[in-house]
Amino acid sequence: MLFSEINPYIRYARYLNLTKDSVFDTVVALDARLFYVLDGYGKIKVKNCEYEMEPGSLIIINSGIPYRIYTPEISVNFVAINFDFTHNTACYNTPVIPVEESSFKKEMLIDYNVFDDTHVLSEVLYIKKIPHIQKSLAVIVREYMQQLLYYESRCGHILAQIIAESMRFYEIGIVVTESSILSYIHENFSKNITNLSIGSHFCYHPNYINSLVIRLTGMSVHQYIIKVRLTNAAMLLENTTLSCEEIATSCGFCDPAHFSKCFKKHFGINPSKYRNI
Repeated sequence: MLFSEINPYIRYARYLNLTKDSVFDTVVALDARLFYVLDGYGKIKVKNCEYEMEPGSLIIINSGIPYRIYTPEISVNFVAINFDFTHNTACYNTPVIPVEESSFKKEMLIDYNVFDDTHVLSEVLYIKKIPHIQKSLAVIVREYMQQLLYYESRCGHILAQIIAESMRFYEIGIVVTESSILSYIHENFSKNITNLSIGSHFCYHPNYINSLVIRLTGMSVHQYIIKVRLTNAAMLLENTTLSCEEIATSCGFCDPAHFSKCFKKHFGINPSKYRNI
């Protein structure tokens, strides 16, 4: 399975409060599990690894993976979600109780997926601190509890976004926000922006800016700026009567000939013919 094929089906979503008197054995869930700590402290042991669960901590455990929630010293409040990574087994639309590890057999699994491109989701994804997803998780719980029209689709869509954001954070260790470097490029692409000017704005070394953009997009700063400029140029060609020269200038290209060359390389057609498609 590829990450792009994720289409979550949420089977159960609720708030889970555990106290020092709560006792849990090692179990195996037959669908995937997500736990996110709202407040308090606890531990979750997955196979032989023990994960500290504090406010803002997230763990996603794939189906068929043994885990145990440890009794907290005082109490801990989780958002807990049972889900499948796809809708293939949505016919099981009620909560599925996990089984004791000693009783588990692989054929019991409702949903099991091995990811070819994001291997961590095949086992366990753990992020110690990712507080910005809390509001989205609260929306899922509210939607699930109220069960208004189309709640299943909305819950699945939000969870897909959460998983994508969590994987991005896991891979690159940062959150892309509206005040980020990429947003700055989108807001200033028509100007003469460079690694140096962006670095000066954010008080980072230009080389760090470039490496960060590569981690975020797979492109260098220069390549990303060109792509943003060309994307906006295409929209202007589609929606305005501005000349190609005017569009080139408004999108940050100093030379119309260079603009035309870059446009054809990116879209496979020159700007004037693109407008007539």
